[in-house]
Amino acid sequence: MKIPPEKLDEISSANDIVEVISDYIPVKKRGKSFLALCPFHPDKNPSLHISQEKQVYHCFSCKAGGNVFSFVQNFEKIGFIDAATKLAERAGIRLTFSGNKLDTSNEISVLLEINKAAAVYFSKMLREVRGNEREFVHSYLKQRKIDEKAIEEFGIGYSLNRWDAMLNHFHESGDFSPEEIEKAGLIIKKENEKQGFYDRFRGRLMFPIHNESGKVVGFGGRKLLEEDQGGKYINSPETRIYSKSRILYGLNHAKEHIRYAESAILVEGYMDLITMFRHGIRNVVASSGTALTEEQVKLLSRYAGKVYVLFDADSAGISAAKRGTEIMLQGGLDLDVVTLPPGEDPDSFLGKRGAEDFHKQLKSGMSFVSFIADIYLKEGKLSSVEGKTEFIREVISYIAVIPDKIKRSLFLKEIADKYSLMESDLRDEMEKILRKRKQFPETSVVIPDVPAGKKRDSVEYEVSVNERELLRVFLRGDPEAVAYIENNLETAFIGNSRILKIVEHLLDDCVNHETIELSRILQGFNEDDECVGMIMDAVSDRHEASYFEYSTFDSLLENEIGPVYDIDHARDVIRSLKLEKVNKEIESLKGDPENLNKVFQLIKEASALRKGA
Repeated sequence: MKIPPEKLDEISSANDIVEVISDYIPVKKRGKSFLALCPFHPDKNPSLHISQEKQVYHCFSCKAGGNVFSFVQNFEKIGFIDAATKLAERAGIRLTFSGNKLDTSNEISVLLEINKAAAVYFSKMLREVRGNEREFVHSYLKQRKIDEKAIEEFGIGYSLNRWDAMLNHFHESGDFSPEEIEKAGLIIKKENEKQGFYDRFRGRLMFPIHNESGKVVGFGGRKLLEEDQGGKYINSPETRIYSKSRILYGLNHAKEHIRYAESAILVEGYMDLITMFRHGIRNVVASSGTALTEEQVKLLSRYAGKVYVLFDADSAGISAAKRGTEIMLQGGLDLDVVTLPPGEDPDSFLGKRGAEDFHKQLKSGMSFVSFIADIYLKEGKLSSVEGKTEFIREVISYIAVIPDKIKRSLFLKEIADKYSLMESDLRDEMEKILRKRKQFPETSVVIPDVPAGKKRDSVEYEVSVNERELLRVFLRGDPEAVAYIENNLETAFIGNSRILKIVEHLLDDCVNHETIELSRILQGFNEDDECVGMIMDAVSDRHEASYFEYSTFDSLLENEIGPVYDIDHARDVIRSLKLEKVNKEIESLKGDPENLNKVFQLIKEASALRKGA
């Protein structure tokens, strides 16, 4: 499955990178470039710079960068073909594919194909399981009122109660290696044996977990058998395509309903969501039993400004609701907290009273101020001055995270009126909290760790200063400088394989297109993060973070600062690369008397290069 280069150029030209990124996150214009909070690390200050002229983006904190394809790919955790297809649909460009082959063009695509195949397999096993096992599983489905429509809509399946059922299924198909299936999180390597794997999910009801685009990125398995020693639910581990902190279960089904309703209902688990869908309530997503995260809130805020938080009235549910409240307020969402009568969950409530009463329950939801007050009231803490003071301070700590100043003021006025307090005193208390946060701000810079089990190859990572400078001349030099490099560079000068790979692409671009276009070059490295990082480093200089407040990304790309990459600079780079190569040859030949004449000639050559001859 491949898209012709000319079609990729057409898609790229039809999708302005600023407009595409604006579809996902808020973008602000500054000078000739655009800024945004980077979605690829916990960013507190805008560090993602977008160049409309160059059609690229670059984060100066986490070093993420690329073109419009790589942004969609990395944001949505989808393969290159899917990203290109999505952008083609956005621009109204028709794509046709021949054949039915699997997309194995890169690791992300392989993982998506494995998960898609696994979802089909689990669904098939739910239909084909036999004997007592079938009777047990289908009686559970009947008990939970999971009908054929829900099974079909959510792709619910079953993992056979065997150690190697899925492993054998993939072995028979022969499409993927055990190592690839392990990377997808579906099988686990045996600890006590040199070789061998076993299934992660066994004897469980399986819920495929989809990303926002509807691609299967992981699974949740619900325990059915008493002898199963695992938890009630187990999920796929973190992989390159699945990060539970970035996924909201059911969003792929619910997003258009959320847009229409202009609100979302947040529940805890898979079954709650499926029950509500069954009763026609479809603007609902689930956090899959995990604490709500900033990434999930950002994702949700793209579809609605209002959220109804439905939680269990036990202590764990209250704690989860309080944590979620703070994160949602910080993300600029309006929210109401909804509680069901004691002993009720969505399944039992909807079964007894129906959807109409459920909507009435939503409308009676509490503001976060009333929610916190209700907790203090039930704990008997509002009967003392100390308890009231603790309550007011906690509520103000929530108000302080709201980014909208007008909303903050209105909430403070509401509390002052309700509890007969001076608004100025509440404002002073909030200013204390804000000052403390400014004094100890959270850094936006995240230094990523090397993934577990990944060893850095010294050959791949040792890039010389001259090799980096070569890329800068190629990507930032004037036409005369680039022409000089093209005519005088010998690939033998380059020692690092990734630099060589990039240079070969650049030379091809010069030959085929006569000019080097950054966005087009990046298409050749859609899954090679190291090469993309090197390219983006070459088009921007390292500066102090404070300097970027007065500079734009375009100014970096257009050489308004830094050295001039003209033909003299190009000559210096080629000479330095030659000298580097000669010095390496001298070192390799020294110590052997038979090489004495050769070493002497090389030393003379090195001396001439140093003098600029």
